[in-house]
Amino acid sequence: MRECQIKHETLEGVDVLHLDGALDAYSFPRLESSLNQLRDQQRNRIVLECANLDYINSAALGALIGFARRARENGGDLKLAALTPKIFSIVELLGFDKILHICADTGLAASKFSN
Repeated sequence: MRECQIKHETLEGVDVLHLDGALDAYSFPRLESSLNQLRDQQRNRIVLECANLDYINSAALGALIGFARRARENGGDLKLAALTPKIFSIVELLGFDKILHICADTGLAASKFSN
């Protein structure tokens, strides 16, 4: 499995983290650190762009729900965008598609924050 690489950009006032590789117990702490840094800066409008995400484990998804909850408590959210069919099936199988907001692409996810 490829180690998860994270690239950050800001789009329309929304922080977008582009994930590339596998998000598992080994690589999740890097994403967790990035999300904690954003939260510490009161940046609670976050999109995780997952077009190049090869794998995500249930523990990582569970932790993302916690980040989404805290973002919502502070007037923001954490949205997933551009999920591959494989990643979407994992999210759906675990029922997390009912908890996390999922958008077809990053632009759409970012625009949802202005609504």
